[in-house]
Amino acid sequence: MFSKERLHNELIQSTNMSAVELRAWLRTDIAPITVANYKDAPSLDQSNKLLTILMKNTEELTRTDCFFIQSILQRIKYLKNNRSKEGYARLDWENSLRSLGYDIKKQLKPAKKSKAYH
Repeated sequence: MFSKERLHNELIQSTNMSAVELRAWLRTDIAPITVANYKDAPSLDQSNKLLTILMKNTEELTRTDCFFIQSILQRIKYLKNNRSKEGYARLDWENSLRSLGYDIKKQLKPAKKSKAYH
């Protein structure tokens, strides 16, 4: 079967946007356009369901949530591995990943280098 804790942790690691960031993205005018323009874009219903799941604790996850998480993890992996070949579709590809909670332009800030005093 599946471990709720493992799935939830994998989802958190596979997404780099918080629930607040995802909600803000979904409320922009661009998110619905991406769904209409890009064939591999998740539906807004899927993105909103993901938002709901991201706001839950591991204990609150249902069996249906876990199955949904599995499908979202597969979709994220698929989109990351299948970058759009057409230049005009690149932005829609990036926005599709944003609708799944992963912003490719958001990078982890590198750790500050400590100054060495000799």
